[in-house]
Amino acid sequence: MRKFFALSILSLAACQSARDNVLGHYPELERALFQFQGEQQRFARENQVPQSFDFPGAGKVQVRDLSLDGYPGNSYVRCRFIYQNTTGQPVPRAWVSLDVLDAQGNMVASQVSVCIVPTAAPIHIDRFFSDELRTQTLDAHLQPGWSWRVTCKAEFYDPADIDQDVREGWRNR
Repeated sequence: MRKFFALSILSLAACQSARDNVLGHYPELERALFQFQGEQQRFARENQVPQSFDFPGAGKVQVRDLSLDGYPGNSYVRCRFIYQNTTGQPVPRAWVSLDVLDAQGNMVASQVSVCIVPTAAPIHIDRFFSDELRTQTLDAHLQPGWSWRVTCKAEFYDPADIDQDVREGWRNR
């Protein structure tokens, strides 16, 4: 038992020594990682989920999960969302974007999800579409006052196009 205890202590000491040697050689990396982890905690505190956003004439987006992920030099905002068609008419396609803004409100980066049903059917009234977006911060998260936003646009059928599609569909049969 004493041998096991002695070996355990030596093993722990060796692990700690190896950790100290690695971090001792890269103090700037350790500081950057510590700063990033602090920003992740602040971001989580200030951005509680779920959050809902109404876009009149385009639908509703509910952010279900939101986090600042990655590591120093490669960080991004990750957003899991649900798009709901609340427009009162079928939506063949909707675009939901996740934008990262600098402290002055200028867009730094943006990613877009195209909400489209993989069949020839539209997103019907009150139906949902779920997806995830990841937008790099390009170090904007290092500036106090940086932020993020979600936007949404929807496309609608033009009744003239529907009539034309129906006529052409019958001819092609």
